[in-house]
Amino acid sequence: MRPEDGKKVYENIEIPVELGEVVNRAIASRSKEDVLKMAEKRRNVVEFKDKKRGMGRLVRYVACAAAGLLVCMTVGVNTSEAFAMEMHKIPVIGQLAKVLTVRSWHETEGDYEYNIEVPEIVVETESVSFTEVGLEAYLNPGFTADINAQIQKIVDDYMTQAQADMEAYKEAFFATGGTEDEWNDRTMDIYVDYNVKYQQGNILSLELITAKTWVASEEERHYYNLDLEAERELTLEELLGEDYIRIASESIIAQIEERIEADEMQSYFGYGPNDDGMIEGFKELSPDAMFYINEAGNVVIVFQEYEIAPGYMGFPEFEIITD
Repeated sequence: MRPEDGKKVYENIEIPVELGEVVNRAIASRSKEDVLKMAEKRRNVVEFKDKKRGMGRLVRYVACAAAGLLVCMTVGVNTSEAFAMEMHKIPVIGQLAKVLTVRSWHETEGDYEYNIEVPEIVVETESVSFTEVGLEAYLNPGFTADINAQIQKIVDDYMTQAQADMEAYKEAFFATGGTEDEWNDRTMDIYVDYNVKYQQGNILSLELITAKTWVASEEERHYYNLDLEAERELTLEELLGEDYIRIASESIIAQIEERIEADEMQSYFGYGPNDDGMIEGFKELSPDAMFYINEAGNVVIVFQEYEIAPGYMGFPEFEIITD
């Protein structure tokens, strides 16, 4: 089921007037608080230390990639004097790329309050002579430039659409009898931020968040799980194995049932004593599911709002731990 289908069905459920008013006030208050809280967080480079537990398949993946690079370096040292002379300049793998804030914008302008932190992946090559060392292909700036361009386009498109939505809402507001005094208290908060979820060796997992709060609170998330050495995005199959759909699906279902049993406020379509059967619940993971790699090196599956649970559950996340 698509998230938009779940949202439509969920929103069409009749709610008593009194309850609706309470929920709307709570959502409005929560949305404002969430955006203000998120706006306080300004992140630059985030570096994670090695974890002794939970690294599983990801550790093996990084180790194999590092071993391959080590073989190339060893051969170079034994066959090239220039290579050997430059070896001392090469940073530890994982320090060649950093995630930096390239646009930071926090101000109120007209009908908008902006809290913007835009990330960019920067390849640090000052201490490496690629021409002499022969590592031109190790971290191709063209690959990170493509990712950075994708991120910038997401941010630009989101802000353009948010402003268009606000202008349309403003026009409709006055067309239906709204006054200037009533409009003065209305603003749209536009928020962009990011999290470096994991950075170890040549592996980087980056989360981009875009959100806006006005008549309602809306949020989108995007994830980049990158192998910077191989210059490509990682897949769930690489991280969890060929049987990743079954492995992840069984783990998610078990976690849903555990959460519902432990907390009556947890709600997922198709599960629990309060389920009315109107919306089909989660059955199997989609091959294109969103995910990131957490600090422990484990895959975390992320679902969109309304995809498997009511809107108040936000973006449900499930850590998949494998042996």
